[in-house]
Amino acid sequence: MADIAQRYADSMASVTVKSTDATHPQNGMSFGDLGETDLMEIGAGQHGEGGGVRVPMMSSKETVSTVAQALCKNLDLKSGDRAFVMINGCGATTMMELLVLLKDTVEFLKAMGVEVVASMVGEILTVQEAAGFQMNITKWDDEFIRLWSAPCHTPAYSKE
Repeated sequence: MADIAQRYADSMASVTVKSTDATHPQNGMSFGDLGETDLMEIGAGQHGEGGGVRVPMMSSKETVSTVAQALCKNLDLKSGDRAFVMINGCGATTMMELLVLLKDTVEFLKAMGVEVVASMVGEILTVQEAAGFQMNITKWDDEFIRLWSAPCHTPAYSKE
């Protein structure tokens, strides 16, 4: 199983985008210094910490194009490849916004000739009320598709 997990990790790329800072669960204080601006941070840490590049706010399509292009380059995704896409919320992004991001990501990959064979969207791993999302793209093969299609029953996740 460790070899499958390692192969998956080697086939996956991820970027977090935030438009507000995360907040501390006990006192509501902000983690970070993004503040109330018209900027967003591409490459922020999963837990809301800074460290990415700050750019003016963009539309979903523009943001997806910027982020997905970098992830596809990292994975060497090309026409004919198959992919899994996960759009993960950061705690304060609505499901509607996450679904728009997923739609735009699928359209971006389709235009490249990459088939999205499975996806997941929602608050899967979040931070304290940060507005933003994490995009994960994984280059999949037949084994990953077979494993994804198998029934799963765990306390955190189940599917038939």
